[in-house]
Amino acid sequence: MNASKKKIVKHVAIIAVIYVISIWGILLWLKDFTQHGIKVKVPDVSGLKPQQVKELSNKYDLKFMIVDSVYSSDKERGTVIDQNPSPGSEVKQNRKVYLTINSFHPPTIKMPKLIDLSYRQAKSILETYGLVPGNIIYEPDYAKDAVLKQLYKGRELKPGDPVVLESKIDLVLGDGLKGEKIDLPYLIGSKRNEALNILKQNSLTIGAEVFDKSVNDTTAAIVYRQFPTYYNNAQVSKGRSVDLFFTQDASKIKQAQDSVKLREINDENNE
Repeated sequence: MNASKKKIVKHVAIIAVIYVISIWGILLWLKDFTQHGIKVKVPDVSGLKPQQVKELSNKYDLKFMIVDSVYSSDKERGTVIDQNPSPGSEVKQNRKVYLTINSFHPPTIKMPKLIDLSYRQAKSILETYGLVPGNIIYEPDYAKDAVLKQLYKGRELKPGDPVVLESKIDLVLGDGLKGEKIDLPYLIGSKRNEALNILKQNSLTIGAEVFDKSVNDTTAAIVYRQFPTYYNNAQVSKGRSVDLFFTQDASKIKQAQDSVKLREINDENNE
């Protein structure tokens, strides 16, 4: 082999060695860059607060990220309740671990319709919606143990009204009247709102409301007649409805009051 050929072979060998060394270097760099073969186990961070999770980032060479929040009544608020990847999973260093935390505040839902349902049905629906059955209040009504009103902190709620999950809902139920008798109140001469309050205080309900032609303002209307008719010692069943007749004609009111007084005098004379 002459000198020129030896020189070419030498150069080719050098180039081959450089190529092999370069490839080997690149592979080492890629291995280091991608952390190939170096894995860590994902710790269980459930029940921890965000600050506690943050302290684990450097220890495990992982990146924890809060991506969602839900509400669970049986978990401490503000703590991790779910994670992805799951605990024990083997992942590369610097892998992102996505966290779901328990919301600090329960969500708002729409109040269900409970009116006219039995207490048992209403209780079941409340629990299904994540609401808490509260106090039971009885009012005179023929529908025994049927829901008449649904209350939150004394305020009546209508179906669809917003209410916070886990709120305590009080229920007003009918007592079936139980055949109790009460004195019929004297309402003649009372303004409308006053008459309605008296009926409520006496466990009676409003029946028909009739306004004569003289009434141009229902808030100023005055009772001149009631049914059942008032008389001394008159009694009615608890929960009974009372029909009211209104006017703004002063002469009608005086005539009605005089008629009641005359009836009272006659009753006393007949005793």
